[in-house]
Amino acid sequence: MDQQKLDRAIGRRLKTLRTQAGMTLNELAGRSGVSRAMIGRVERAQSSATAALLNKLCAALDVTLSDVVALTEKPPERLVRLADQPHWRDPDSGYRRRHASPPDAASGIEIIVVDLPAGARVSYSPWGRNAFTQQLLMLEGAVCVHIDAKTVRLRDGDCLDFDVMRAVTFENETKQDARYVIITRRGASYGKM
Repeated sequence: MDQQKLDRAIGRRLKTLRTQAGMTLNELAGRSGVSRAMIGRVERAQSSATAALLNKLCAALDVTLSDVVALTEKPPERLVRLADQPHWRDPDSGYRRRHASPPDAASGIEIIVVDLPAGARVSYSPWGRNAFTQQLLMLEGAVCVHIDAKTVRLRDGDCLDFDVMRAVTFENETKQDARYVIITRRGASYGKM
């Protein structure tokens, strides 16, 4: 899917999620800390949403980024072919994510494959409600995960379990692209790292 089509699909999905939540643009702006004008531009596909902006909107809407990027209204599937897996690229950092698991999988598990370019840094604000846990499995390269003031350096094969109740930053301090998998289970309780 080309970037303009993806921007339009993300904008439509965000607007649908906002209206389903019964929120006006002003209410979503107040909850997310994102300006009403910026939300409107993203919903109308006049601006490409960054990972940080989508994170704020998703937290305010009580949905995951996968709910927005997966862009599906279909019933749960058991199989999703590689060619059919939604891809998204953050226009700021170059961070790329592929939603590998079937949409709305019956297991409640979401698997996201992430490519973090050399030198890239992606930050997420803490979630205020309906937090979830996730695990990061490092496939190639190295990544620093900053959770509040704590930093964990991950290399090939390392696996980290963490929640989204605190600010999280993924950083590739190396000169080599990194690839990792994020596994999220909806409805999972959270705990301290």
